[in-house]
Amino acid sequence: MPRSRPSLAALLLLVTLAGCTVAPAPQPVPPLPEAAVETTAPPLSAALHWSRNSAEHRAVFLQTFRAAAVELEALVAGRQPFTWAVVADADETLIDNSEYQKEREALGEGYTSESFNAWVQRQEATALPGARDFLETVRRLGGKVAVVTNRSDAVCAPTEANLHALRLPVDVVLCKPLAGPSDKAPRWRAVEEGKASKYLPPLEIVMWVGDNIQDFPGGSQAMRDGSEDAFARFGHDLFILPNTQYGSWQGNPQQ
Repeated sequence: MPRSRPSLAALLLLVTLAGCTVAPAPQPVPPLPEAAVETTAPPLSAALHWSRNSAEHRAVFLQTFRAAAVELEALVAGRQPFTWAVVADADETLIDNSEYQKEREALGEGYTSESFNAWVQRQEATALPGARDFLETVRRLGGKVAVVTNRSDAVCAPTEANLHALRLPVDVVLCKPLAGPSDKAPRWRAVEEGKASKYLPPLEIVMWVGDNIQDFPGGSQAMRDGSEDAFARFGHDLFILPNTQYGSWQGNPQQ
């Protein structure tokens, strides 16, 4: 018997099914590896890079504090304990605020009192090389340590807390009065007259340590044009540390 032919409807159904192939489901796109994500920070200024990352910065701080300790031992030989003091600045002398400077540079911003006070409240400044050893030498020799800083009185408490957290032996912290001058001489006199703290007697200041020429008696930027005699006490009872980031020198003419 002859085979029966498929109906037209059956042929159409076979053609339709043959053309309907199922497309594969789309695959999810894998995330970029972390290394491929742009995380490059802006480069540091040369001044900040030197302060944060150079061997020279560490060397000069250790050298200066060691020299100061040697000179101090000679200066106080034969003095009665607890009758004398060393005065030190805080910022860029005992403690390092370069992280604050780095954060401001990353924002393209400079110093403001509001941002700096917020930084001080964080209490994240670190001890500078040689600072703790030097202050411990002051204590061992029978002296007191007075920190005289131009941080505002409004942030004196967190400043003191930061110093103590770093185990820096400090007896008193004198900040800039809210309505007072930035001149440190009145606060030095308070140390000498026994008015700096109810816990301290009058103390003879035998040494000053700082990073700004104004951290020293009679110091000013005008000294740069004077004779070398104006610097005779440096290396004896005055010891200065480098600060390439900021200071009273910024107001000098650029020649």
